[in-house]
Amino acid sequence: MPAFFVSSSDIHGTEITLTGDLCHHLRASLRVKPGECLWLTDEQRRRYRARVSQRLQQALTMEILEQWQGPVETGPPLLLAQALLKGDQMDWVVQKASELGARTILPLVSRHSVVRPQPGRIAAQVARWQRIATEAAQQSEQWRLPEVLEPLESGRFFSTHTATCSLLLAERRKGVGLSEVSLPSLPTELLALIIGPEGGWAEEEVSLALTQHCCAVSLGECILRADTAAVTALSIVQSRLGRLG
Repeated sequence: MPAFFVSSSDIHGTEITLTGDLCHHLRASLRVKPGECLWLTDEQRRRYRARVSQRLQQALTMEILEQWQGPVETGPPLLLAQALLKGDQMDWVVQKASELGARTILPLVSRHSVVRPQPGRIAAQVARWQRIATEAAQQSEQWRLPEVLEPLESGRFFSTHTATCSLLLAERRKGVGLSEVSLPSLPTELLALIIGPEGGWAEEEVSLALTQHCCAVSLGECILRADTAAVTALSIVQSRLGRLG
């Protein structure tokens, strides 16, 4: 059973009252009934085991049976800056990045991106990605809800990013291996992984990134698909930070 994200404002003493989309999902899709137990997590990284006590038309009331605080956060949060991908590849990257513990996912509009965001559809698309991220984080029992940001032009990102350490995956360019590059170690720092589109980075994008203190890194001799590179890079970094393996 996933650990569903709730707001601390839904918690009143030893009871949790759910309304809105999550309540509808639990009632209509999972068909939860009084007596069933659920796992819930709030934005303060507190997790609860709660038993459904009342099932109303527009609300679920639950009794808290257990609660505990999440583990102390160690290492930097991860930002995945992923150039937009075509088809369902972007959905897949958002899902897997959330399962692997990315804190923030930023879609990038790069020079060679096949997909371009349509202004009238951006809000709906970001909402869709956020739902995918939320479901994946709940399924993998993450302690924090990942955030999906609105798409940003790559040049603007490179010029304005504030990450402590920004690692640009650049194929066919000599760079230190991702398994060897120095990583930040404090939870107050930010680590950014920057993945290009199917067609790779344009030379001017790489040049701008390097002048703005990004570090070019490599995954080895194989040229991976963009979506594969994202998952591989996240897995390597999370393993090095002690969160996987």
